[in-house]
Amino acid sequence: MKDYLSLTIFVFLQLFVLQHRQLPWYNKTYSLSCASTLYPGLNSYPALRALTQLRPCTYSTSYMRILFLTPRFPYPPLKGDTLRVYHQLRVLSKRHRITLISMTESPVIRSDYEHIAELCEHVSVVALPRWRAIANVGAGMVSRQPMQVSYYRAAQFKQQLRTALTGERYDVVHTTLIRMLPYVWTLKDPPVVVDLIDSLSLNLADRRAQVRGPKRLGYEIEYRRVREYERAVVAHFPALIVSSAADREILVGSRVRDEGVGTQWSEAKSRAPLLPHPSPYSLLPITVIPNGVDLERFPFHEQMGRDSDTLVFTGNMGYHPNEEAVLWFASQVWPLLHSKHPNLCFQVVGTNPSERVRALAAPGTGIQVLGRVDDVTAYLGKATIAVCPMRSGSGIQNKVLEAMSVGAPVAATSIANRGVQGIPERDLLIADDPSEFAASVARLLNEPDTRANLARSARTFVEQNYRWEQHGDKLEAIYSRVVGEGVG
Repeated sequence: MKDYLSLTIFVFLQLFVLQHRQLPWYNKTYSLSCASTLYPGLNSYPALRALTQLRPCTYSTSYMRILFLTPRFPYPPLKGDTLRVYHQLRVLSKRHRITLISMTESPVIRSDYEHIAELCEHVSVVALPRWRAIANVGAGMVSRQPMQVSYYRAAQFKQQLRTALTGERYDVVHTTLIRMLPYVWTLKDPPVVVDLIDSLSLNLADRRAQVRGPKRLGYEIEYRRVREYERAVVAHFPALIVSSAADREILVGSRVRDEGVGTQWSEAKSRAPLLPHPSPYSLLPITVIPNGVDLERFPFHEQMGRDSDTLVFTGNMGYHPNEEAVLWFASQVWPLLHSKHPNLCFQVVGTNPSERVRALAAPGTGIQVLGRVDDVTAYLGKATIAVCPMRSGSGIQNKVLEAMSVGAPVAATSIANRGVQGIPERDLLIADDPSEFAASVARLLNEPDTRANLARSARTFVEQNYRWEQHGDKLEAIYSRVVGEGVG
């Protein structure tokens, strides 16, 4: 009789769950795997026992209320962080309820706002005037905080966050980049998930190695500040995400090296709140969740029908590593190629090209600087080869993934492939020396079969490893973990 009572209660509970799981007040449901713990009598029924033992007893999330905090408005998704956030919102909004609080340095036009409003329950935009950001950096010069963090200080953002947390009950706060972390450093409930995206110290280390003179000093100071801050972040926050294994290695290494946490925390006690005491959850893993590619927006183009002598570089040209890559390629590699292939054209596609980049497009050079275009896919789909000659940068190079998705054979440096982790000679060609890079491009120009093989293999590589839907599933798993563990 007791067993039948247990079974009746279990069936009633499941019917209740199915009926009410989408109501606004309903937040979690018990999974089948918890049933045997809640109702031991179910173990007498073989079919139900088999269901309950499929996995350990955990909570299964129907939907969550997620509060997103971002330093830049995520539409249009023209930069690495805005691209990532936009697709996170797009994928997660299908199953969860999202509130976004975002900063912006320029007014958000109505159509851009509406794109994001369709994905979120609530959207709050906090203006950060350029003069205020510059003043923040000036004031931050006397502190140990990275300028990247000082730049985004805004009392109004803090107030918006306080209002949101007071007015609603959220399951998790998703914070993007180290720039937002002062706003959530002391937040315990709800738990905080931090998407660092990449290791900024890795990016700065690369840039520091490329410059000389006063610039080198500036990069050195910021690099040391960021490295110290990242150590504090790794030791404090319970759930961290990066986009590549290379970035994770840098961040994990910062925790275990001799000059890392063990030494820094003995000094940190006198420097709060910049370096608070370590969180008891600091040993939780740093999770790698790569960027994805919208395979429908970047469909595969066969080699037939492409231009025969066109190289393309795509990317936000306001991002220093992209500018640096184009300038290096134009000065070191392009002369070697253009002298042997006079009909060759090099297209630079991307918003905000600097005057130095625009100056490359002089008559007779074969270089075109096109700036922002309506559809990057059209250029990737026509190009003979996509080049990615990155000399610095961290995280995942979206330009590489997008070129692979469209079927443009890729010639890249090892830094460009550091996050992507494509297999050289199978998915792309890798070279770092100017003459070797030029030789790789020349090889692809002369070997159509190699171009076709690389393109097909690279597309398969992207399909298997870089879908935004996979990205969303992994995010949900992290949210469920921190909510279930009560980490905050």
